[in-house]
Amino acid sequence: MDPAVDIIFYTRQLHNGGVDRVVFNLAGEFLRRGIKSSIVVDVDNPHSPFRTLIPEGIGYDVLEARGPIARLFKLRSYLRKSRPSAVMCASFGFPNLYAIVVRWISGLRFHLMLTEHCFPSVDRAGPKPWQSRYWFFPLAHYLYPFADRIVAVSKGTALDLAKVIGIDPKSISCIYNPLVSDGLIEQAKQPVDHPWFADDTVPIVIGVGRLEPQKNFSLLIRAFARVRAQMPARLVILGDGSERDMLRNLVADMDLGGDVALLGFVPNPHAYVAKADLMVLSSDFESLANVVIEALAVGTPVIATDCPSGPAEALNHGQCGTLVPVGDLDRMSTAILEALRERPAPIARDWLDQFSEREVADRYLDLLALDAR
Repeated sequence: MDPAVDIIFYTRQLHNGGVDRVVFNLAGEFLRRGIKSSIVVDVDNPHSPFRTLIPEGIGYDVLEARGPIARLFKLRSYLRKSRPSAVMCASFGFPNLYAIVVRWISGLRFHLMLTEHCFPSVDRAGPKPWQSRYWFFPLAHYLYPFADRIVAVSKGTALDLAKVIGIDPKSISCIYNPLVSDGLIEQAKQPVDHPWFADDTVPIVIGVGRLEPQKNFSLLIRAFARVRAQMPARLVILGDGSERDMLRNLVADMDLGGDVALLGFVPNPHAYVAKADLMVLSSDFESLANVVIEALAVGTPVIATDCPSGPAEALNHGQCGTLVPVGDLDRMSTAILEALRERPAPIARDWLDQFSEREVADRYLDLLALDAR
């Protein structure tokens, strides 16, 4: 533990998704400004590939707290020792409530910000739906207003959060995720170790994300099968998760093994996305859809489902990419065919400024009332 830490990012654990990258990006930008931060988790996740990607100079502390009482008292003890200027909660659900209560019982004065990265009406706050409906939402209604700031990563997420916990939407600020940086562009230039990317005669469609039901990669695979029946093409999917075996079986059942590659988790997905001809997001819901913005940043055209609520905001309601209805196999396959044949031009760069690490960090620091040094 670093006793001189300025900001603590508190979350349940590291996973293998976009929230972890967002925290790393923001913490890294803070550090470049002389603001030290640490990531504090209730429990370690030894299976998370993101544990090895924490930027140098950013702390990582594990509370080893596995129950509500343990979380309250171990977090209180940690904060009393570290005495940060601010705590930013980066998990949807009960960790946010723990942080509010801990500030009451700790006797400490620090700026408390709750950041919402999920879509609350769909994502569950607990492992079972009833825990959200009967415990989390009612408690959040009373406790969330005691935080100094509440931030959502998209306007749609802010409205959804306000609705499900019954608070004033004006009490929630919207700050998009810090995704675009010189570092991302440099990573995108790195080579990739896959022979398909050395062959520019066959276009490559790419999907990136956790292999979980929310992402609906089975829809993407089925849409690609229709595309492949009409023109040569290949599909690469990056990510890992509980649906890995199901998706592999689907690829085999559809006889697509020669043209679909599930490459698992890769530390630098930007290099693959930059060299693909098209990024497709097939999700049923998204808070913001980080991969869409990252694809735009490296110049790769995007097709995304118009799901609640992030893709429409990320794509400026279809002006910066193509939106298709959620779950619509016909519209998705048609959109992919059109994009591969027409090769859309890259979008104007100024649209991406609102997603830059520098601009987003400025907004967070303004809300946290901390000065960049």
